[in-house]
Amino acid sequence: MDNKRQFQRTRFASRVKVDHPRHGSAVFTTGDVSDGGVYIARGAFDLVVGDVVEVQLQGLPMEAPVVRMLVVRSDASGFGLRYAV
Repeated sequence: MDNKRQFQRTRFASRVKVDHPRHGSAVFTTGDVSDGGVYIARGAFDLVVGDVVEVQLQGLPMEAPVVRMLVVRSDASGFGLRYAV
């Protein structure tokens, strides 16, 4: 299998709030992050490739920024999200 990744991934387990336009908000767990995006484990609702969601890191001493992300991959364990423009 070819690895077509543009950015190196770093394992990073953290909680993120995902806001979906149809499903509402839920907290998911990250598996890894990169300069291009984040992988999150399956959670309270399913995401579909092409969905645009808002993601916010949780558990920081201050409120983290909200970032728009595009779902670009889905597998049995979770979802790959890329930073959206």
